[in-house]
Amino acid sequence: MIDTVRELSLAGFPIQPENDFEAAWCRLKDTHPLAFSLIEGYQQLLTLGYIVHWPNGYAAPIQNNFHVTENGRQWAQSSSPIPEDNDGFMSAVNALIPTLDPIIKQYLLEAVVTYSRRAWFASAVMIGAASEKLVYMLLESLSTVTGGSEGQTIKKLIKERKLPDMFDQIEKALATHRKSGLLPYDVHEGCQSHLLSLFEAIRVQRNEAVHPTVGEVTPATVRLTLSAFPSACRKVYDLIDWCQGRIQTP
Repeated sequence: MIDTVRELSLAGFPIQPENDFEAAWCRLKDTHPLAFSLIEGYQQLLTLGYIVHWPNGYAAPIQNNFHVTENGRQWAQSSSPIPEDNDGFMSAVNALIPTLDPIIKQYLLEAVVTYSRRAWFASAVMIGAASEKLVYMLLESLSTVTGGSEGQTIKKLIKERKLPDMFDQIEKALATHRKSGLLPYDVHEGCQSHLLSLFEAIRVQRNEAVHPTVGEVTPATVRLTLSAFPSACRKVYDLIDWCQGRIQTP
């Protein structure tokens, strides 16, 4: 806490004129809203296993002596929106996709809320539902610009809801449009990895979360899925925007 107060002071936060940061923390910790945020953040890091109290020989661990875990280091180095910060996560998603479908937004909000409350199965179901809605939106858009048998197959798959077949057909349709030269590189770049993350979220929702006896939902897998969703969602919206542009093109 004292180190954090020191860093805040260096960043311009008005602490006090002198450099007695321990005394500054002692004054802040009982009344200042910042202190409550710092304490809450520390407890969340501890609860999520990003830091652990380090053993003190044969004695009990010293409370102010902790070690950053490997998961904690990966979390700290990540540049993706942070699921642990509900408001910040949703703000980042809204900034990335201002026109986000309201149903997807509601699913996503409930996914991050249940994640922060350590309800892993509930969070997996919500993020899976958001991903499924997003995939169907992409399928419907592709059906409007994909002709012939491929277009008919897409329309059929929307009704059948067969996940592997849906993924295969999306890949085929995108490959067709890439080969035609109509689908720009900056639109389809990286779409396969993003689509894979969405289909994995749907798979977990349908299998591990709904039928927990055949699989396992872990905090790490749920967090990974949540972290991957904003970029995958943005990529799908880019593809949908391209489809809509093709419809409007004479």
